[in-house]
Formats: sequence, structure tokens, C-alpha cells
Amino acid sequence: MAAIKDILSILRDFAPERDTEPDFDDNVGLIIGSENSETDKVLLCLDCTENVVEEAARLNAKLIISHHPAIFLPIKSVTDEDPTGRMILAAAKNGITVYSAHTNLDFCKGGLNDYAAELAGLKNVSEMETLDGIAVGRVGDSDKITLGALAAKLAKNFDDGHVRVVGDKDAEIRKIAIINGGAGSLRYVRLAADCGADCYVTADVPHHVLLFAAQSGMNMIIMQHYAMEAVYLKRLAEILTKSAAERGIRVGFQISESEYDPVGKERL
Repeated sequence: MAAIKDILSILRDFAPERDTEPDFDDNVGLIIGSENSETDKVLLCLDCTENVVEEAARLNAKLIISHHPAIFLPIKSVTDEDPTGRMILAAAKNGITVYSAHTNLDFCKGGLNDYAAELAGLKNVSEMETLDGIAVGRVGDSDKITLGALAAKLAKNFDDGHVRVVGDKDAEIRKIAIINGGAGSLRYVRLAADCGADCYVTADVPHHVLLFAAQSGMNMIIMQHYAMEAVYLKRLAEILTKSAAERGIRVGFQISESEYDPVGKERL
């Protein structure tokens, strides 16, 4: 068994809680429970839902590490009448601690942005922007590829059946800007252009931003938020397992099998 506070020290060193996106009111760190207990199993997930807590209870995993904050928006009550309340009550009932690492895990070295750039095949990778010392997004060179071929490559590498494009599928792409998850604001489209990118890749893009990109000539690939981030859990498990072994912390990390993409993987 390992102390939960020692397990979390690994993640805190890798993705410090202070390094969240400055313009984003993030909620990272200990969300539910206590660090003053022990476990020999940790369950990793993108979203800590009621079914993930039930899975952790079956596995006797007393710690869940989620990417998205288990409690994000303020809540006024905790009851069994809504999914968030049921998740919190189930975690408390089973003595399960929940810790969330969000934008700090996105932007840290070796985090989700770096992995997204790796899956996109980028070379000479650099930061799109630095806000208060925090690296936001990645931009890099690509082997000569068309927009359509790049979209197909990303769909395969991220296991995403709902990839969309803005632009001519035969357009030549040489430089790509990428931010995992929901970075579909006009600010980031403009930033991608300022970085000299031929294409910007992200998820959660509103209609007015798609229209702006189309009218300004910025190629875009729009992916599913879940697909862009769930793929990283395997890499995170590898990083945490290696660090735990180096510190002599005896604990196993397992990826949740009960969470799922609410959109589904296959295109209709």
C-alpha cells in the first residue's frame, strides 16, 4: 500500500497545480476525500462520473485521478437527484479520494499538448504562446501533406470518427498549430495564424469561429474533445508508473474501462 499524498506528489511534480491557464478559472488539485489514506491501485480517467467511482469501488482503488475537474462549476447542493451529486456521494461512501489535473496537465512538459503534437507528427515543435510563464499550445513543422490526408491521419491516431475540416481538402499543409481539447476561440485561431501555421487543430469550435476561419483562409481540423484527450491516459499511466518505481512507491495505475465518449466513435 502507498500513501495517497506520496502518489499525488508524483503528479504535482510533473504538472504543478500552480501552472493552470491564467485566463481560465480552473479547479485542479484535491477535489473529494483525503490524502491521509492509502491505496495500492489508482484509477485514471478523463471524467470522474458515477460509473467511474463504481468501477474504482469494485477494484478497491481508493484514488481516482481525473483530467477534467470532478467539480468544475459551483454547486449549491449534493444530492442523489443529479449525476454530480451521485458521484460525490458514491466517492464519499466508498472512501475514494478524487484528484483532478486539468490545464496544468495540458501544458506541462510531456503533457497533453506535447502528446497531441507527437500524434500529429510535428517536428521542430515550439510553444504557441506563453502566458505568465505557462506554455499554451504547440506549433511545429509537418511533412508535406494535404488537409484531407492530415485529417485522416489524426482521425486514426486519436481514434476519432467525427473529424471535420474547414478549408480545401487538397490544400498543402506544412506547419500545424494544435491545442488539445476545447480551444476553439477566435484568439487561438488568430494566434495560429500569427505563428505561421497553415492549419489549426483543436476541439469545441463554435460556428462563428468556423466562419471566421473559412473567411480568413485558415485551414482547421475540428476533433472531438474526448478523443483528443482520452488517448493520453495510456501515456500518463506510463509516466506515473515509472516515477512511482523510481521513488519506491508501490502502486498500480489502471485506465478506467467504464467511461466513454458520449458522442460515440463511429460516424453515422
